[in-house]
Formats: sequence, structure tokens, C-alpha cells
Amino acid sequence: MSQENKAMSAVFLTVLFGFAGFSLPYPVFGPMFLKPELGFLDPSVPEQYRTILLGVAMALYPVGQFVGAPWLGRLSDKVGRKPVLVASLLGAAIGYIVVAIGVANANLSMVLIGRFVSGLCEGNMAIAQSIASDISTPANKVRNFGLITVAINVGWIVGPLMGGFFSDPSIHPSFNVSWPFFFAAGMYGFNLLVVAVVLNIPEYARRRGRTDKGAPVATRSVWATLTDPVLLPGYVVSFASYVAIYLFFCFYGVYMVQNHDVTSSFLGMCAAIISIPLILAGLTVERAQRPMGLRGVAAFGHMLLAVGLVTFILPDDLVWIFVPMSLAAFGIAWCEVTTSLFISNGAGAHEQGQALGIYRSVHVLAEAAAVLVGGVLAGLNSNSPFIVGGVAAVICVIGILGWVKTRSSEASTVEAPVS
Repeated sequence: MSQENKAMSAVFLTVLFGFAGFSLPYPVFGPMFLKPELGFLDPSVPEQYRTILLGVAMALYPVGQFVGAPWLGRLSDKVGRKPVLVASLLGAAIGYIVVAIGVANANLSMVLIGRFVSGLCEGNMAIAQSIASDISTPANKVRNFGLITVAINVGWIVGPLMGGFFSDPSIHPSFNVSWPFFFAAGMYGFNLLVVAVVLNIPEYARRRGRTDKGAPVATRSVWATLTDPVLLPGYVVSFASYVAIYLFFCFYGVYMVQNHDVTSSFLGMCAAIISIPLILAGLTVERAQRPMGLRGVAAFGHMLLAVGLVTFILPDDLVWIFVPMSLAAFGIAWCEVTTSLFISNGAGAHEQGQALGIYRSVHVLAEAAAVLVGGVLAGLNSNSPFIVGGVAAVICVIGILGWVKTRSSEASTVEAPVS
């Protein structure tokens, strides 16, 4: 296996485990916080406080990512990708051990601290994308970023499955709600070993963003990168894109419960079904980019997302609801790939980590906005989140065709040596 393929294997694993860890608590935290008989919170805690504490515990992970991603990316630009990635994986593993011990001992403070620490260190998603950019050539960059999107979506499937499996004592008597977090810590430890042993970034990739003498090129401030006239439109479009994406992801289940009274098992089947177009889209984006160009793929992906969102509320028969869901899911994967490429291609080779770290923070901020706004909209009218999401996706199409441009960066023009 070539150095480039080994590096992409380590990147794929890091992203997959990162998103599996992010989604792992979803089937665990709800019962843990809300059911007094499980004993995590004192039975005297009223239900309204339980839901607030649940929201805080869930939110601290993305808050940590929002804070950590730009600075981890910036640090990787200065001192190198591998050492910062190894340190962040160690920090994430420690964070999950703290959560697991907190869950096992019904210690809320430890759970909250561990969630924030693991989220802070999981800003390493920006480092993984930066490695993919460093080792890529113009011929394979879209494919490599498409593989990252596949890893993201596989992680979204694996995480909840692991959480539900290892927390269910009916599967094995020793399983309990602390098991998923101990398992996640072990998963990050394994990922750390893989990165330490397998990840060997090629010399040509390590030279990018450095002077002839090997010193790193000075990186701008985070604010200067965010407000760069080439990058800022990409960040704005990315924010609107992820608002639309999370209005779909977070509220399609709410809509079907409100309007079709579906069961949790049916929603689980929905998640499994839409994973198919999500993964297929990640694998086909490179082929689509050849005739359509990056902006064409981005615009078409956002149009698919808009159509899927708006038509999702039309079918009365649940069988037909999978058509708009699949359209939206396919579009989502292309949106994820292309928005990250707009930022990577617009940034210089010397600040890939920082630029993609800001992109990750924009992603998390959009998720928070979608959940807050969507919750209000769903309470007023169950159709509203999908209409607003469709409008946001159309705004993205307009922005992509009218505003978003990229500059030729050293990272995308330097060719890898032929082996």
C-alpha cells in the first residue's frame, strides 16, 4: 500500500470514529437522564430539569468542537499534522473515560466535563481533512474528500448501533449504560495506535505551506482567515447548507411522529435506508465532478436537497416518503463534500488546518441554529422546518453560482511524485 493510501486509511478511520463517538450517546443519554429507575439522576429531580440537563450534556460535545477545531487546525499548520492528531485522539480517549466513569458512578459533573473535553479534542476533524488536502493532487482530491463524507455517514450509522447494543443488559448481563463510553475510549485508543503506526505523511505533502528552508509560512489570525474575501462566501454558503441539512436530519423523525404516529423501530429503519444514498453519493461525487465541475455538483446537490425537503411533506402514504428522503440524503452527501472543497481550494497550503477548522466550527454553529430554530418552527407547524430548509438550500444554489469562487492553492497544484 502506498504512503498516500495509508494516510487516507488513517484519515478515514479518524473521521469514522469521530462521528461514531459523536452519535453514540443518542440512544443512551435519553433513557439515562429521563428514567428515574436507572438511577443516574436522583429520583427527586423533576422531569423539566432532567430534559434541561440532557440538553446540556448533548450540547457540550459540539460546543467543545466549536472552540477546539480552529485552534487544533491552526496548531497542526504550525507544528505538523501527525503530532497534533495523536495528541487530540489521546485527549478524546481520556474524555470518554471520564464520561464512562461518571456514568458508572452517577456523577453528573464528570459526565459534563468529559463531554466537553472529548468534543474539544474531536476538533481533529479539521486535521483529518487537512491531511487529505495535503496528500491530494487535483486528480484525486474530490475522491479523497468524498471518502471522508462516506466515513462521516458510516459513523452516523455505527455510533447509535454501538450505543444501543452495549447499553442493553438483555443482550449480555454485564452490559449497562457506561459500556458504550468505555468502548468509545478503547476505539479512540485503537485509532491513536493506527495513526501512530500507519500514518506517514509523504515528504512532498509535509513541504506544502513551508518555506524553502522548511519553516512554516506565517499563518494569519483566525479572524483574518474567516473574513478573507475568497473564503467568507464559502463559509456563509456552508452555514446555510448545514442549516438545511440539520433541519432535515433532526426533524424528519419529529415530523413522522407528529403526522404518522410511527414507532422508534420504523425510524431506525428510515435511518438505515437513507444511509444507502448517503454512501452512494460520497462514492460517486468524483465521477460527477468530471463533466459538471465542482460548482455544478455543489449546485445540483443543493437542488436535490431542496426538492427532497419540500416534497418530504407531501406524501400521505409512508411508502412514498422514502423517495424525497432518498433525494435529500443523496444531495446532503454532495453538499458536504463540495462545501469542504470550496474552503480547502480557497485557502492557501499554509493554512489548510485553520481554514478547515473554521469550517468545522461553522458546521457546528449551523447545527445549533437548526435545532433551535427548527424546534420553534416544529411547534408552530410541522411542515415549517422543511420549507425553511428548502429555502436555505436554494439560497446556497444562488450563492454557489453567484458568489463562491476558489483560488489556486499550493496544496492543490503541487503534484505528488510518481512512485
